[in-house]
Amino acid sequence: MMLLEHDAKVLLAQFGISIPVGVLANRSAHPAVSYPCFVKVQIPVGGRGKAGGILKANNASELEQAVHKLVGATVRGHRVHECRIEQPASGQECYVSLMLDPSSGKVIILMSAEGGVEVEQHSAGGAMLQQQANFEISAVKLAAQQLAQQLPAFAQAALTQAAHQLCDALFKLELTLTEINPLFVQPDGSWIAGDAKLVADDNAIERQPLLLALLKERGHAYPEASLKIDHGFDFVRLDEDGDVGMLTTGAGLSMQLVDELTRRGCKPFNFVDIRTGQFRGEPTRLIQVLRWIGEGKNVKVILMNFFAGVTDLAELSRLILIALEQTQDIKIPIVIRLIGNGLEAAMQTLTNANASLVVETDLEKAIDQVVALAKGQAA
Repeated sequence: MMLLEHDAKVLLAQFGISIPVGVLANRSAHPAVSYPCFVKVQIPVGGRGKAGGILKANNASELEQAVHKLVGATVRGHRVHECRIEQPASGQECYVSLMLDPSSGKVIILMSAEGGVEVEQHSAGGAMLQQQANFEISAVKLAAQQLAQQLPAFAQAALTQAAHQLCDALFKLELTLTEINPLFVQPDGSWIAGDAKLVADDNAIERQPLLLALLKERGHAYPEASLKIDHGFDFVRLDEDGDVGMLTTGAGLSMQLVDELTRRGCKPFNFVDIRTGQFRGEPTRLIQVLRWIGEGKNVKVILMNFFAGVTDLAELSRLILIALEQTQDIKIPIVIRLIGNGLEAAMQTLTNANASLVVETDLEKAIDQVVALAKGQAA
């Protein structure tokens, strides 16, 4: 989960990192601030400034105009719901980040005395320094200190301190990435985080009180992560105009199905890994996913795909029928592909109970049926 800039800065401030004074705003409410200030869209991607997502306001009228222009707009493919109104910061622009490398299990430290929006160009020119460290706090801090000593004198102390504080956040919050860019270094050696990026490990959020509190307070800003915490599985809306709803298990296979349906001209409405092993005899998850899919205004067909190893398909088939009984208002054709433990009993249960269901054991045939229904053709 990538945190929005505002939330990243609020968290980093708890680790002693200096940040500019700032508040969240939307069209309905934006607190009083001093001028000049910057209005910054809150979206989970970089490059906001170049995309027109950061505007300067010199007075209340300009602030009002900036907020109304940005909130509701689409910037770099993301709809803007909130902006951070922030006091200006300045100084020599530097860069520092710590990233967990999943392949080696080590922490990669990056530093540069030339940061800001052109950091990639500076990096290509050799300005970016890199060092790996073992996944230990003391090792990371030592490596960061040694790396900073290779930078110009004005940046050494600031980037050393910043890296140490980012290291504390990385380990304490079980993050996979911490980044400050730009990091403004003042003439007196003090520094402040102009922008910040934090990426949390989705699997660690449940044991992180600060991240759980963030999701509880600002769940609307992180709908997928909040849903996973609340319901115990992944559900992501891929395309609000999608024509195929998916009710599937297994993250890898579900992603392959998304790719295959897209390749064949369909538009998957959602991704889901419903995790049948956690049903425990209850159809609640099935009902909830069907309800969410039913919200898709253009969904023409639902694909259910279950590959059962431990799961008993006979029991799953009964839960499917209960879920369908409780969601009869959703009038969308359903194609079910089943394979695995208890298949014969499941096939008999489904076909005997609901003749309108299309039940397949062959995945290719099931996909053919889905594509035909999505395109309004005879299956």
